[in-house]
Amino acid sequence: MSNTIYEPGIQNSPFGNLQANPQGSFYATESGFGATETNLLHKDIKEVIFDAAPMQYTALKLVFARDPEVKLSDEFEYLEHTFGRNPLEVDTNAAAVAASPGNQVTQNIILTAASMSYVSEDMVVTYPSNDEGVIQAVNTGTNTITVGSLTSQGLPSINAGQFLAFRSSIEGDGQDVFSIYMREETITRYNYIQFFLRAQRWDRVEYQKFVNLGTTNYLETNKKELLKQMRTDLFVSYFNGHRGEYQIANGNIAKSMGGIYPLMINAGSLSSNPTVAGLKNAFEALAFASNYKAEGGTRFIYGTQEMLYLFSEIYKQPGLRYQPGDKVANLDLQMIEFGGMKFVMVPCELFKEPSCFPTDWSRRILVLDQETIKPVVMQGIPAMDMGTTLDRGKDGTRENFKDWFCAAQLSLEFNNPLASFIIDVQQ
Repeated sequence: MSNTIYEPGIQNSPFGNLQANPQGSFYATESGFGATETNLLHKDIKEVIFDAAPMQYTALKLVFARDPEVKLSDEFEYLEHTFGRNPLEVDTNAAAVAASPGNQVTQNIILTAASMSYVSEDMVVTYPSNDEGVIQAVNTGTNTITVGSLTSQGLPSINAGQFLAFRSSIEGDGQDVFSIYMREETITRYNYIQFFLRAQRWDRVEYQKFVNLGTTNYLETNKKELLKQMRTDLFVSYFNGHRGEYQIANGNIAKSMGGIYPLMINAGSLSSNPTVAGLKNAFEALAFASNYKAEGGTRFIYGTQEMLYLFSEIYKQPGLRYQPGDKVANLDLQMIEFGGMKFVMVPCELFKEPSCFPTDWSRRILVLDQETIKPVVMQGIPAMDMGTTLDRGKDGTRENFKDWFCAAQLSLEFNNPLASFIIDVQQ
């Protein structure tokens, strides 16, 4: 083949910058003026691949913020000690009984079946009206208690659904019987440890070509992405895993862990569905109703930045004051404190990621007593493990490929979910 003879012209056709494009050039495919490609030039590709995932997703580290508790099996139980007292719920309306000077009067009250486990003779009970009486008799067959009044006083009416509070026990001098017998009551909770696995496969020759000819850090970013997606699996499962059993594609039976939100629903944690206008009242009412912590105890508010900003608008903006020289208006709160309680805000932008959570989560707020939640792993197996399988290269295996894998395990122990609550903010 002889050399090309040409007469220079506009754009130096058939040469010049219009034709000086590497193979696979985007410009060559977009040009309307006949741009061509050549294998004499390489593409100019930045070596480092940019991570375009939102930086707010760094909340993934939350799962690993506390050292996990080690269990001996992938199924575990844990017990909770209850408060030891229960109000008595009334099942049927009871009419008031008028006072009789110099005498006591009695009133029969039918309780719910559940309340009969917490009732005994000689319990002093307080009515919703703050009147008092003492239980003189208990009829387990009809779920009825007989309440006696103080001398010369009557007993008020009480309606179905209302409660009698347990004020105290009482004893008379010279008594030869014990009336109130009790033993500690515990609640049994359980969960499963879930095992996670992700992998990448590289044919032997394919992998070596990336080593020899790679123009970017593609191999390195693949390993990092594998780890990032595994951590995302753990994060989503930590909050929204459903406890149970699956039969997976290969026929194996696998246990699925229970996450924070489903465990709260199962345990009957308090919840509310306010509008934005009603958020402050709902939040404060649930905060007081679920306050099991010591005075000054801290709970954590998890939600998207959008939801957490609502708290800033509620609690900070009305009291903002600026000096003439102020140039920055910081409207974000970091902590809310009222009524002897503290609440620290934790942004979780993954809650609005539709590939991780249902759309309802974008407006969901979880207020958690973090001290009652412990991550759990099984003894003898790494919490997270990465590795590479053997290939034909030096170990004599038949496989002409290698798999990079990332394996993990996780569960959680959630004591007293009733100290945490849920708010779903309506549009």
